[in-house]
Amino acid sequence: MPKAVIFDLDGTLVDSVHFHAEAWVKAFEQYGYHTAFDDVRQQIGKGGEYILPEFISEDEIEKNGDKISDYRKQYYQENFLPKVKSFPKVRELLERVKADGNQIVLASSARPKTVEHYQELLGIKDLINGVTSRGDVEQAKPNPDIFIAALNHFENVSKESVIVVGDSPYDAQAAEKISLSTVGVLCGGFSEDVLKEAGCIAIYKDPADLLDHYEESPLSS
Repeated sequence: MPKAVIFDLDGTLVDSVHFHAEAWVKAFEQYGYHTAFDDVRQQIGKGGEYILPEFISEDEIEKNGDKISDYRKQYYQENFLPKVKSFPKVRELLERVKADGNQIVLASSARPKTVEHYQELLGIKDLINGVTSRGDVEQAKPNPDIFIAALNHFENVSKESVIVVGDSPYDAQAAEKISLSTVGVLCGGFSEDVLKEAGCIAIYKDPADLLDHYEESPLSS
């Protein structure tokens, strides 16, 4: 049985991936670049510094990269953040994890204020042992920095006793770089095949499905 669980937020506990993708499409469009929603959505889960090179050149990043990123952040905060909703049974899942004696840390590439908003939305602050966000690290996923920072919040827990729960291949890739296992959820929009290829050891539809199958999941084994 694990002694600690690291939960991603966007696409894992909150239904926000499509909003992030729309905000990126809008930001690129604002500066004259056409991007397809489906293509952008497949990049959500990475830090913005890794999304930009997927769609524009180094010269264009030098010229407009910061402007695009800043516009995207503001557009998301003003237009989409108030619309984000929790996936079903999130609090119940975390309560089950805590009932087993596990510690819980949230690890997100989102900004600290956004992470704070998500915690209030989910009503889980009393269940959390710590939080790491983009403001705590130099490099975002798929680099493992966010998970390395998360490990520092656990008390008397070995790395071998920690499991990550995330929705994107970038969660699994980041976790694997520091030898952490990842349980995947499909509610962020990535396919089961993509998550398996990225290294997820088990995959569930969403937090409610993981809760329904908790006893046979890696969280309980």
